[in-house]
Amino acid sequence: MTKMLQPMSDPLVVHLSDRWGGPTGSRARPGRRRVWTAARILTALTALGVLLALLTSQYCRINGWGGTGVYHWGCYSDVSALWSSRDFDQHPWAPFLSSYSAFEYPALTMFLASVLAAATHGIDAVLGGTALDYWGERTGLLYWDVTFLAGALAWFVLTLAVLKAAGTRPWKAAIVALSPAIIFGVGINWDIFPAATLALAVLFCLRRKWLIAGVLLGIGASFKLYPLLLLGAVFTLAARTYLRRESHDDAVQWADCAKLALGGVLAWALINIPVMMGNFGAWGEFYVFSAERGAGWSSIWQVWGVMSGSPLPAEAVSGWSFGLFAASCAAVLVIGVTARQRPDVVQLLLLIAAAFMIFNKVYSPQFMLWLVPLIALAGLRLRDVLIWHAFQLLHFWAIWMHLAAQVSEAEPQHLFDENIYVAAVFGHVLSTVYICAMVIRRMYRAQSEPASVPW
Repeated sequence: MTKMLQPMSDPLVVHLSDRWGGPTGSRARPGRRRVWTAARILTALTALGVLLALLTSQYCRINGWGGTGVYHWGCYSDVSALWSSRDFDQHPWAPFLSSYSAFEYPALTMFLASVLAAATHGIDAVLGGTALDYWGERTGLLYWDVTFLAGALAWFVLTLAVLKAAGTRPWKAAIVALSPAIIFGVGINWDIFPAATLALAVLFCLRRKWLIAGVLLGIGASFKLYPLLLLGAVFTLAARTYLRRESHDDAVQWADCAKLALGGVLAWALINIPVMMGNFGAWGEFYVFSAERGAGWSSIWQVWGVMSGSPLPAEAVSGWSFGLFAASCAAVLVIGVTARQRPDVVQLLLLIAAAFMIFNKVYSPQFMLWLVPLIALAGLRLRDVLIWHAFQLLHFWAIWMHLAAQVSEAEPQHLFDENIYVAAVFGHVLSTVYICAMVIRRMYRAQSEPASVPW
């Protein structure tokens, strides 16, 4: 049987409700017919989040994405940078053509970026030179706007997926709707799309629609690899069922895990094989780049080089990164099997994704939005969510100021101290470790304290 949920008892939420909203009134009674349902309110909150995200990028939209201003104003974007550097301005399907620059992203992101580039060229051809032509010669601005609009739609999907997955606690999705991590990170890259796809896959896992969840898993992995980590979470639950001889109706079986994997393989193959056959070199660019790259910005490996003065070679970074992540996955498997309270898929996925991010070769600023929907569903207190966000935003500004210092000719007293950048990297790592510790602590609590999202 699915575990029943307790009423909201988060101390910080209760405190804020008493101070700002007062006691619960008649309009909050269950069963009351009302216009402003949870879904509509959360949609409106997401619209507010989209507006705030757009406002945070206004400096770059007005002044362009060049110079140190993009760092000082925190609005740098790969989307606008790659418009010209990856030849989208010359041909919308440049990533698939050997005569243009390589595009170091997975197949579905290649396709999405090209579709949006084709839309940009089409809009410019139709509206260029008219009264609606606000971009002029700056087609990179139009490309960013088109991509941002698509990302905003994905954000709405992400919020509503979390709303549905949260069951009787729909307001958990408000964390996604107004997350500062998403507000500041959504315009940097295309990461909102795999995040939304993964959230849908989790939703269908919770509904035990394993094959559909697997298809979504394959789609998400074709955007970015990290949605594959869902398979590890479901594998852990299946192992727990087998080793502990659990017989609950909603226990995860090996057959469920196999259905998830089958759906993922089929979807991934249908998306990737045509690209491989059309231009294997373009398809493999992402995998070659990922394998050969060394320590990237804000990773523990890059900070090691900063502190020691001797950066690790790319081969060593690859070995240590893979080894520590594999060890973390083994630890999550042990935790999932031995936990006193049966974990849900979100909690295990959060632990695996967090380990992947901590030990990855690079920690780009937009990566923080990966964890937001998982944190929202993992049964954490609002206090813990706010602590994590605070350190993520500290890192967000620290990396931009650090990069500004690399290219600026200003005097040292006007630049960001490198020690603050190093401290901010440790902050984002430790805040993620803290979140994981809170999740693990919840797993080992008494059975009388259920998780906010039942399995």
